[in-house]
Amino acid sequence: MQFSFPKISASISIVFAIMFLTNCLYTNIKSPGWYYSQSYSDVRGMEPVGKLEGTSCGTSWLWMVYTGDESYEAAVQNAIKDKADLLFDVQTDYSYKSFIFALYFEKCTRVTGIGVKLPQRLLKKE
Repeated sequence: MQFSFPKISASISIVFAIMFLTNCLYTNIKSPGWYYSQSYSDVRGMEPVGKLEGTSCGTSWLWMVYTGDESYEAAVQNAIKDKADLLFDVQTDYSYKSFIFALYFEKCTRVTGIGVKLPQRLLKKE
């Protein structure tokens, strides 16, 4: 008794090959994230600065070299810089790009929120 697999037509094989290769050649994914941040009641009495946005990215080459800092904290620090002391009502988004079997890979974290200045009595004295 001989067992044989059903033959897949050439056109179906080509479709699967194209689907596989296109996902490996280029990928661009964006997804939302979430982190706890202060709410309006937590920052009552503080001076609002306005809507701020910050991004941090990291890249990888040839699966060996990774540079950058795509962390949430780095994105928040880039958003507030010298403009604000605190960011509240934060929204986070992530994006991933990959080329040719991830020989080049980029991951970015983007945060948006409302910046506020802390009252002088709450600031650390150095």
